[in-house]
Amino acid sequence: MNRQRGFSSVSMVMMLLILGAVLLHGLEQHLRTESSLLMNERRAMSAFNNALSAQAWGTTLDWQPTSEWQCKMRPENGWRACLKSVSPGEVLMAAQGLQDKPPLTLWRWGKRGAAVTFSSQGWIDICPLREATLCQLP
Repeated sequence: MNRQRGFSSVSMVMMLLILGAVLLHGLEQHLRTESSLLMNERRAMSAFNNALSAQAWGTTLDWQPTSEWQCKMRPENGWRACLKSVSPGEVLMAAQGLQDKPPLTLWRWGKRGAAVTFSSQGWIDICPLREATLCQLP
C-alpha cells in the first residue's frame, strides 16, 4: 500500500515538472516574439527622432530657395535637410536621419520672405506635393 502512494506522489511531481517545462517553453516563445517587435519599435522611434532632429537643424540654416531641391548635410549626426521653392512665397523642407535604413523623411512648409520662416504647426510624414516625382530628393 505504501508503495502505491509513493508512486502517485512521484507521478504528480513528474506532471508538475512537465507542466512547468511546457509553460516555460511557451513563455520563451512569447518573449522571443515580443523582443522582435520591441526592436522594430525602437528602430522606428530612433528613425523618427533622427528625422525630427534633422528638421530642427534645417530650420536654423540660411537658405536661398530655388525651384530645385538643395540639400545640406551634417555628417557627424547623419542628418540631411533639403529645401525647395514650390510656389512664389512658399517653400517645402524635407529632413532625414541618414543612418536609418530606409531613412524616414519628415516634411515641413515654410514661407519665403527676407528669410525663410517655417510653420509652427510642425511636421508631416507624407510628401504634400501632388506628383511623387516632385518629392524625389537628390
